[in-house]
Amino acid sequence: MGKIYIVDGTLREGEQSPGVYFTRDEKVEIARELDRIGVPILDVGMPSISAEERETISAIVHQRLRASVGVSIRLKKEEVNQAIECGVDEVFVICPVSSLHLKLKLSTDEEGVKSLAKEVVGYASRNGLLVNLVAEDASRADIPFIKEILYHAYGWGAQRAFLCDTVGVMEPFRMKEMVKRVRDEIPSEMGLGVHCHNDLGLATANTLASIEAGADYPSVTVNGIGERAGNPPLHEIVLTLEKIFHREHGIDKTRLYRLSQLVEKCSGIFISPHAPIVGLNAFRHESGIHVDGILKNSQTYKAIDPAEVGREASFVLGKHTGTQAILYLLKQRGYEAKEEGLREILQKVKEKKVAKGKGEIRKMAEEIEEYYKENLNFSMQDFWEIVKEVLKKDA
Repeated sequence: MGKIYIVDGTLREGEQSPGVYFTRDEKVEIARELDRIGVPILDVGMPSISAEERETISAIVHQRLRASVGVSIRLKKEEVNQAIECGVDEVFVICPVSSLHLKLKLSTDEEGVKSLAKEVVGYASRNGLLVNLVAEDASRADIPFIKEILYHAYGWGAQRAFLCDTVGVMEPFRMKEMVKRVRDEIPSEMGLGVHCHNDLGLATANTLASIEAGADYPSVTVNGIGERAGNPPLHEIVLTLEKIFHREHGIDKTRLYRLSQLVEKCSGIFISPHAPIVGLNAFRHESGIHVDGILKNSQTYKAIDPAEVGREASFVLGKHTGTQAILYLLKQRGYEAKEEGLREILQKVKEKKVAKGKGEIRKMAEEIEEYYKENLNFSMQDFWEIVKEVLKKDA
């Protein structure tokens, strides 16, 4: 029941969200804010992407953060060299372990990938990097092989291992069983983490199940952004660790909302109003039954004090408002009203809400659809113009 060490991949996995990219200044700002709230380990990119990416990684390293700065690399020594040149503290070595990935991605088998991993892990370790072996597609791999390669990886120099539900096909009970079986077989000194995807909406549940089974390095992203349906949101994991698991995490919860808004602004992916903790509606109330209960005692319909996460509670007037909300608001301004007056005010509020209609909502839905089409995409017309321009030069 020791401390949990959050590993944030917003600047690597999060930026892999289709259509998303961060500028160098944005990446530095996000990294600094992640450091401020107490995230101990950051995965900030892949050096192999470009020279510009390596320059951005180096810029983050030069911030001298308290957090350990890492990057993700493939099973290639040249990518280890790129990581060293960037000056990072650690590497996340992506190592496919399922037969599907071994055959189709690497054109090799179990013995072949073990040979590659031994070379790369050993080389990185000898050059002073903390090595994390990331078992890609572990959820579709044979557990005996996972245990075998992780056991050997520790001997080669890897200090931590990560089990990946790469395509989000696990459920909490199976995830817990897999993590427990692996945790029981690999060296106790080796840290164990998980990296889950949210294709079926189970990334948070699978991550928490893994922690129950002995994993202590959960991988997350701010707002849950990432490939396809994303990853476990940082705020969900942190609050559940504290409120339900009663585990130490070292994160300053009061800055979570600010961080969430920053990443929303930089990524262009808007937070759903119903997102837990950081969503617009997380601490807003309209229902008459709920408002009545909260006015009597705030704990009746709140599991989290909004102030803990840098938020405030509020009441919203609308179709489901009750007289208690009206009475509460009147008292704030020193007004008094009899029962008949309260009900008349309430009726007029409801009529005005409904009379407004859905025109603005439909207009906004169309604008958002167009925004995502233009900004989280790449115009095929632009693509073909680039192709014609380049091939014309080569003709």
